[in-house]
Amino acid sequence: MTSADIRVGLIGTGFARRVQLPGLALVPGTKPVAVASGHRANAEAVAREFKLPLVFDDGVELARSPEVDLVIVSSTPDSHARYAIAALEAGKHILCEKPMAIDAFEAAQMVAASEQHPDSIAWLDHELRLEPNRRHARELIRSNALGELRHIELSLKPYLRGDGRPQTSDAPWTWWFDASRGGGILGAVGSHLIDLCRFWCGSEIRFVAGLVETFVKQRRDEAGLMRPVTADDFASCVLQTATGVVATITLSTVAQHGPGHLGQVTGSDGTLLLSGETKLEFAKAGGPLEDISAPDDLWEKTRPNNMWARSFVRLMREMVHVIRGGSPQAEPATFRDGWQVQRVLDAVRSARGVRLD
Repeated sequence: MTSADIRVGLIGTGFARRVQLPGLALVPGTKPVAVASGHRANAEAVAREFKLPLVFDDGVELARSPEVDLVIVSSTPDSHARYAIAALEAGKHILCEKPMAIDAFEAAQMVAASEQHPDSIAWLDHELRLEPNRRHARELIRSNALGELRHIELSLKPYLRGDGRPQTSDAPWTWWFDASRGGGILGAVGSHLIDLCRFWCGSEIRFVAGLVETFVKQRRDEAGLMRPVTADDFASCVLQTATGVVATITLSTVAQHGPGHLGQVTGSDGTLLLSGETKLEFAKAGGPLEDISAPDDLWEKTRPNNMWARSFVRLMREMVHVIRGGSPQAEPATFRDGWQVQRVLDAVRSARGVRLD
């Protein structure tokens, strides 16, 4: 491909408007040109805000547009497979949001389409692979600084809404609370943390046990009507990799207080502790924790200023580099990675415990 700008079309007007379009301003070589939404008024509003010349009310039309080179699928998960496959069939490059699909069957169809069109780059937006502290953690794990890797604990409490407040029981009903459209904390954040476990360990997950729960059964929508909540607002699981590493993940959207993102990686010779979005500590066995937080050159340059937005910019810079013929530097998540994560999500949701009453 020539050095001309890569023309980007975005399907969706939520995360795409809040994070991705502002982030693309920090990605040289990209030119956002199109947006699509099933609610055309939303697409038109985003097009006006970001001065995009093309508006579509169908993601498939955008995916097939000759004016677009790269499609970012940032719509609800129940539409990911349809739009991603259409983009691949049209010869486009694609970045798809997570969770990859509604289930592993749809994800497998997306993998097949990507492998049938090998000239198209098809990645999942597991941007935490490019977050500096989490990348540094991987380097330490892979260099054997922790010794034999034994177990990983990852949690998120509370979960913050787009306005920075805890989700809790007063958050209005949206598709996010509808399981049939791919809502729920397990897919939204659990998919990232499952991918991190695979990324850190370099091994597939072979055992899954888990539980999802919906504590808030109804929420009021924007019209004031009470709507049933069918998606999970709590999820917990235990995973084991093929190499024997055990991981536990706990997520809650109903916790009002807590440390936010918290992670601990334990090896035979040392420990890593991730606190929030910006702190990484390391300790040798029996020694004190030492702050080894990695610098972030994008600090306060993105809108919003959080690890998701900053890491998205890095991922897009990597994608531009690869589209232009460069070799991948960051080991981004492929569609096959997304399928492996989707298999774990499906297993957690289908897990059945034993009642002792």
